[in-house]
Amino acid sequence: MGRALAARLIDQEFPLLVWNRSDRDLTSLYERGAQRLVSLDTLWEMADVAISFVADDDALRAVCLGSSGILGRKVDHGLLIDMSTVSPTASEEIAAAAARAGVGYLRSPVSGNPAVLAAGSLTLIVSGPPDVFDAAVTLLSSVGPTVLYVGDGELARVVKLAINAGLAVTTEMLAELIVLTERLGLDRATFLGVLGQSVLGSPFVKYKTAGLIDRDYTATFTTALLAKDLRLAGELAQRAGVDLPVTALVTSLVDDATAGYADVDFAALLPRLQNASGLAIDIPPTDTEVVGRTD
Repeated sequence: MGRALAARLIDQEFPLLVWNRSDRDLTSLYERGAQRLVSLDTLWEMADVAISFVADDDALRAVCLGSSGILGRKVDHGLLIDMSTVSPTASEEIAAAAARAGVGYLRSPVSGNPAVLAAGSLTLIVSGPPDVFDAAVTLLSSVGPTVLYVGDGELARVVKLAINAGLAVTTEMLAELIVLTERLGLDRATFLGVLGQSVLGSPFVKYKTAGLIDRDYTATFTTALLAKDLRLAGELAQRAGVDLPVTALVTSLVDDATAGYADVDFAALLPRLQNASGLAIDIPPTDTEVVGRTD
């Protein structure tokens, strides 16, 4: 997602510095005009806005905190926009560090994948001080056309985790309905076509239909990342004193699916269920013994 975001900003003709935690080759971005940022602690000498897009709480802390991080020293200017899906707890730590550094801070997790981002169709869910949001809305709108401000503080984190919990529950339900109807002789494409036109049809169901029909599990969002987000949602619910029994059950199923399907699309809940049911599976797990049939 970070590479797709950088490419999108270049498309929108923003001058861009790029930095990555790994040694992944970013030559394609440099060839398009991006400059390499050698060290995060020099960022504010060359930029007014920093956008972070990392995998989890620990990565965000590593990028932002400490003497060599984005927020490692007081600068009294600039804006940090974090687009990662992380816990409110970690985000609160970043907010405190931003305040100490004198840097504005917006939480802006996104709904979409690299292809959606590249197409300019991303949805951004934003929270933070209203005046900081107002100053950044033009930039945010250049990343994606749908910018939804949900309030101050960590509310964007809450919304994003709630949405991803819903994605998990919906995907498990899809898997169960597909297994049931196929077991009773109905063609998958026929069933999904009917489902998409029914009261249960949704943009998400329609978006996933082609991949499910083609048995294509190329990751748009991996099972491992969904498992991470469900753990964060569970921690959030516990902190709020809220019981989420369905989400808790689906969390255990997603965790189970990571054994063998961690790095493929989270629609792998379907072959996980096929395997558990002793049925022919769409794709075999990569690192566990296959219990179901693969014929």
